[in-house]
Amino acid sequence: MIIVIEGGDQAGKKTQSELLAKKLRRNKLKTKIISFPDYSTPIGKEIHKYLHGSRKFPPQVIHCLLAANRWEKLEEIQKTHSKNTILILNRYYQSNLVYGISNGLKLDWLENLDKGLPKADIVIVLDVSAKESFQRKKLKRDKFEKNKNFSKIVSKNYRVLAKKKNWNIVNASGSKEEVHKSIMKIFSKKLKL
Repeated sequence: MIIVIEGGDQAGKKTQSELLAKKLRRNKLKTKIISFPDYSTPIGKEIHKYLHGSRKFPPQVIHCLLAANRWEKLEEIQKTHSKNTILILNRYYQSNLVYGISNGLKLDWLENLDKGLPKADIVIVLDVSAKESFQRKKLKRDKFEKNKNFSKIVSKNYRVLAKKKNWNIVNASGSKEEVHKSIMKIFSKKLKL
């Protein structure tokens, strides 16, 4: 099973991915987390440079690089998925769709970049306001995180696409325990536990 944890910057994706993995492992379910972008790969290093201001690319190029970063990890995703492991992805192609349309790109063009990648069984969008996102992280913001107006557009587009694509939306403004409980409800419902 592939579970994707999505959301804007500072929504708690990493924290919730780790809490979910810990809970599943306690229940004897083999679980692995992969995070995107993966800055350790050659393409990931270019993405990191772009996000931190030492590279400039037009929107089409950065979104192609973000997609290519997922393709770099395809073998690892397939191998993990084939071992009946629960794969938790901290961001996946859904974020490229949201950030891409927020950058003025066409949805069908963006979807084609990831055509052929394994699909998610569950997509959970952690919904947090741009204002709260900015309160959660004060220092070392990347290119996307620095722009409050862009963050508002991203939040709105996550909600719009979540409705259109049947992604699950979780209010991520509560405590990490409350958010985790909401995620576990969605997961349990999907597995009919």
